[in-house]
Amino acid sequence: MRDDEYPTPVSDPEAEGLPDTADDDSTANDDVLTGREADGPEPAQLPGDRTPVAVDHFGTTAEEQLDGESLDYKLQREQYERPADDPLAGTVDPDIAAEADSEEAAAQAQLDADVIDPGPTSDPNSPVSVYDHGQLGTVADHQVGRLVEPDEGAHTDTETDNVAYDAGAAGGGATAEELAIHETRPPEAH
Repeated sequence: MRDDEYPTPVSDPEAEGLPDTADDDSTANDDVLTGREADGPEPAQLPGDRTPVAVDHFGTTAEEQLDGESLDYKLQREQYERPADDPLAGTVDPDIAAEADSEEAAAQAQLDADVIDPGPTSDPNSPVSVYDHGQLGTVADHQVGRLVEPDEGAHTDTETDNVAYDAGAAGGGATAEELAIHETRPPEAH
């Protein structure tokens, strides 16, 4: 504590360039008044990413504290927490959430979209689809190893299509890219 008669300095660590809660637990500046909510006999750290809790809620005035908080107001603030295994507890696509009129409807729409989404499918009429043969998923489900172009990447590419053959495993586990490869049969001649 100070033994002199000088006024106690007032300091704001954030205004002086210190990070959000850099010195909240330090005893170096115990004699400095900051006006922060965290100051006091047992200062608590305040997170820098949000404002102090409940400063704009009910009960911040003497009259509100005297009257008490109504049950309707308390119930209005409550938020239902879904259990971790609830299928509606996942994240919701912002496009789906924008169309829904409530959080519950958005979660249900996201669940429906996840279940209904067929993933990669064959489209025999598509001029640009990689899966345009109608043969996706009909070949043996064995894992594809290293894919090597016919020119082995060392010569001029004479093949205009993206064609490669399975050169087998290169040792070790397959990469994510190798695991994502689907083997298809060539299109049938008409």
